[in-house]
Amino acid sequence: MAEKLYDTQFDYVDDIDPISGAPTVVAIPKTVAAAKQGVPYNTINDLGDLFKRENLREAWRILRRNDPFDYQLRVADAILYSALNGLGWYFVVMITRQAGKNEISAFIQQYILLYGWYYGKRVSGVKFAPVHKPQVQASMDRLEGADTPDSGGLAGSVVTRNIWRKSDGYKYHIGTPRDSNKIAFLSINPNANVASQTAFTLLEGDEAQDIDRDKWERDAQPMGAFNNATTVLWGVAWTKESFIYQGVQQAYEMEKRLEAQLGYRPQLVYKIDAPAVIASGNENYAKWFENQVARLGINHIAVQTQLLLNFIDSIGRFFDPEHITRMKQGGFKMQQVPKQGSTYVFALDVAGQEEQPTTTEENVGQHTRDATSLIIGELLKDGTVYPVCIYQWVGKAHSKQREQILAILKNWRIIGGVADATGIGEALAYWLIEQLPNAVIEAYKFKAAGDENKSKLGYLAYNFVQADQVKIPDRPVNDPQQAELWDEMVWQLENLVRVAKKQQSINFHVPANAKPRREGHVPHDDLAIAFFLLMRAVFMLQDPQARKAKAFDREQAM
Repeated sequence: MAEKLYDTQFDYVDDIDPISGAPTVVAIPKTVAAAKQGVPYNTINDLGDLFKRENLREAWRILRRNDPFDYQLRVADAILYSALNGLGWYFVVMITRQAGKNEISAFIQQYILLYGWYYGKRVSGVKFAPVHKPQVQASMDRLEGADTPDSGGLAGSVVTRNIWRKSDGYKYHIGTPRDSNKIAFLSINPNANVASQTAFTLLEGDEAQDIDRDKWERDAQPMGAFNNATTVLWGVAWTKESFIYQGVQQAYEMEKRLEAQLGYRPQLVYKIDAPAVIASGNENYAKWFENQVARLGINHIAVQTQLLLNFIDSIGRFFDPEHITRMKQGGFKMQQVPKQGSTYVFALDVAGQEEQPTTTEENVGQHTRDATSLIIGELLKDGTVYPVCIYQWVGKAHSKQREQILAILKNWRIIGGVADATGIGEALAYWLIEQLPNAVIEAYKFKAAGDENKSKLGYLAYNFVQADQVKIPDRPVNDPQQAELWDEMVWQLENLVRVAKKQQSINFHVPANAKPRREGHVPHDDLAIAFFLLMRAVFMLQDPQARKAKAFDREQAM
């Protein structure tokens, strides 16, 4: 391994994806001392030497002002070889989160622009991402850099800082701005109007697991046709129906064809997972990865897809048997009345209003209509919550339900909770907020500008289970009604299905064809939703102002 002149190190900080609620990570440079050391001029005697393959590491140091890991150089070398020779190869590069994916892409772009300027050759590239902010903007910022001691990029490198230009707000050039020497950045959101551009040298798709395949094939891929541009899909794993999974199969097929033509098989698919990054010598990443696995569990959907780069089925069981067993441990008991000195919270899932309410009682699990479900939970001092009493109403007008619900909440002396405020439930939620001014109550909307809030609720549930912060009490022995509601809640949790959607978001429901637990049983997920909202209540009560439910504004993200 070559000596590192710029030993750039990072701290890794946990974060939450603003769209899906999935756990993610942010890399923060530990020091700028390496950048202040200056450019290693002694390794490059002539600018033309910069473009020799054996000098690729030195080119990176000069252009990016940091020291690359070996896996970054391997990827960059293969892509540049194809792009600058007009080979038109199709690459898929999957890299674990915050391991330098965008830095590789920015280096390739900067290298190509400088190459075209120095040799007077036509070069151009287009990079797409599913949304403009933050994805497209992040890629633009990475290429541009800044004229500061701790930054490389077009503005930071001593080689390019005085010769780069930006035009139209989304195109970068070295030399006089023109289409024959540019890198353009565009959104490929399904609703975006993609401007006509030519990718003469390089066509890139970032976060390819979230790209719509039809949109790409119709609007993006043809941009690289004129000069047989090299295509690169960047991203992480997601479902086997995702665009990046299909891209992997396509790249493998090209490898086979090229092997027959060239006599050797070039590598077009790169999978650089967390263990590979750790093996490269990144000790801080190793510590962060260990903490993530300890916190979330090795089987967490985000760990499997974003860090270990394993593809998942689009539909699968939300909780595996180990999760259910884990939640049932602890010997917690349900109760009919509040205990002195205990703290209680609530979760309310509201059914749609019936046009013709009825007073007829229906057995638990045998109603065809939606039910309003209320769970009272005891909040322990260590932050653990578990249901102590369950209530359910079927076919009763909201005007009648709300008086009973209010009386129940007052009886349990709740300190706060979460009420489903989706659709018609909004009026009931805000009425409870008015009636209980001393309680901290959140009106939670599932369908605000999409299903992001439901996705966030699902990821929150995974976190609570892994941290042992949510428990299922023992089945009641001397209370048949509560025992029946307990049976229904547990059945719903055991049969809950997770559906993976785009942008690492998830949905969940109990399928209509789930095996009934008894004759006449009708599948529902109302008690499971209330169980999830109970976890949200605890999460919200930790910091009520910071935890207000809101959806990601997709209009601003275009």
